[in-house]
Amino acid sequence: MDPRLPNTGKTAGHPAEPTFGNAAGSIGPGTPPRTRRSPARLVLTVLAGVLAAAGVVSLSALLLTALQGESIWPGFAAGAFYALPAAFLLMAGLVIDSIVHRRRG
Repeated sequence: MDPRLPNTGKTAGHPAEPTFGNAAGSIGPGTPPRTRRSPARLVLTVLAGVLAAAGVVSLSALLLTALQGESIWPGFAAGAFYALPAAFLLMAGLVIDSIVHRRRG
């Protein structure tokens, strides 16, 4: 190695090889194989997103109806009270499952 070059692990005239990800050219013995996500996990992720969106929409409708001074439809209250905590619990469970999956594999 040329003493004038900093010690970066590279040699003069050779590009650095990528070490992370599965980009083209980086698949090698040190790269872990990509695992396929389970269909149940995908369904739970979509369900959590839909519940969160429905909860936020019903909460905003509840607040707008209350600010206008009209009577509040109980469906808006039920959507806000049940959909948002259910979405939060689903998302927390998915995060915990992801952490456990990464530590095992």
